[in-house]
Order: sequence, then structure tokens, then C-alpha cells
Amino acid sequence: MKIKTIITASLIALSPVPFAVQAQTPPGATQPLPPALQAALNSGNAAQIQQVIDALAAGNPQRQAQLAQAVATAAQALVATNPAAAAAGASAASTVASRPAVIAAAPTVAAQVAQSATQIASAPAVIQAAPAVAAQVAQRATQIAQAPAVIQAAPVVAAQVAQQAMVIAAAPAVQAAAPSVAAAVTANVQVIASNPLVLAAAPNLLASITATQAPVANLPPLPPPPPPPTCGNSCSSTT
Repeated sequence: MKIKTIITASLIALSPVPFAVQAQTPPGATQPLPPALQAALNSGNAAQIQQVIDALAAGNPQRQAQLAQAVATAAQALVATNPAAAAAGASAASTVASRPAVIAAAPTVAAQVAQSATQIASAPAVIQAAPAVAAQVAQRATQIAQAPAVIQAAPVVAAQVAQQAMVIAAAPAVQAAAPSVAAAVTANVQVIASNPLVLAAAPNLLASITATQAPVANLPPLPPPPPPPTCGNSCSSTT
């Protein structure tokens, strides 16, 4: 009942307000979360965060993406003081952003959520507090980053997600807590790293990921880079 009351209040707060009376947000400032969403994030309960996002979004996938992005941004501020709650926020945000409907409606925002979520999950404090959650975040974020719509819209962000995800998968605490998830993350990273659009946008990706992967035991190696394209009959021959 308390959650429903807070959600109702948040929905009222989200109602359109005439421009003349809207408070202006200073440049560089972050919009505060709706009260129900802030309360859910502070609780550190990922399922509750998702519940509130879905209630506020009312089935609109673009709104779901926006709220997931807002949660991921707010969760970054909790890494130092409440890493478990930050991990829960990253988990909920990446879960919402990984939904096919959300990726289809807002691929760029979904990519940004994945990027923020892996930044949170790769923080040493978060890995120490919740290594299994960090692994799950990396897995969902790489699922987002390998989606064709995301790679088409934001190949550089996809590369950054892959790099951060390998940092998470390589962490000893993650390897101990969730070895199978770490392996799944590496498999997803392989898909991202072998995509021509990603390699063109981030040519140093393969070397960076290979260096990160080196200390990780029992994980499959990354594939070699694709061969350079052949020009065929279009090349001009010289004698």
C-alpha cells in the first residue's frame, strides 16, 4: 500500500506543468528521480525499482528507457556511499534497457544505460559488495551492446560497454561468485568485438579487450581480427 501511494504521488508529480511555472534545471544538473523511484533505489531492491519504473512508464518503452537511464545516473552517485544499492540500480536499469521493445524504441538510450551500468558494476566497491550482481549487469549490458540496433546507433558506446564488461568478468571476486556468467559475458564481448561497425568505430578495441582478458583463466580466447577487405577487380594494377 505504501509503495502504491508513493507511485501515485510520483505520477501526479509527473503531470504536465505549464512552462511558466516549471522549475528550471541549471546546466549540468541532474533531474531528480520521482519520489517513488528514489525510494526504491535507496532500498537497494532491484525488483522494486523495476516495478516502479514500469508503473511510471505505463507500458511506454521510450519512457521505460528514460527512467532506466535516470536510475543508472542516480545509482552512479551511490557507488561510494552505498555500493549495494548502486549495484541494484544498475541491475534494474540494465534489465529494463535490455528488453527488446525498449531497444527497438530507444537504442541510443539503451546503449547509454548499458554504459552507465557497466561503469557502476566495474567499480571495485561494487564488485566487492555484490560480485554476482556485477556479473549479471555485465551480461545484460553486453546483450544490449550486441543488439544490431544499438551497434548501428552507437558503435563507440557498444565498444566501451564491451571493455568495461571484460573488466568485470576478469575480477577475481566475479570469477569466484559467478564463473558461468563471466564466461557468458566473454562470449557476448566476442560478438561485439568482431562486429565490423564496432571495429571501425573503435579500432583499438580488440587489443584493449585482449589485454584485459589475459589474466582470466578458463575463458575462450577472442577471435582474431577480420582480414582486410580485398579490392577484387576494382583495384588498379601497376606494373
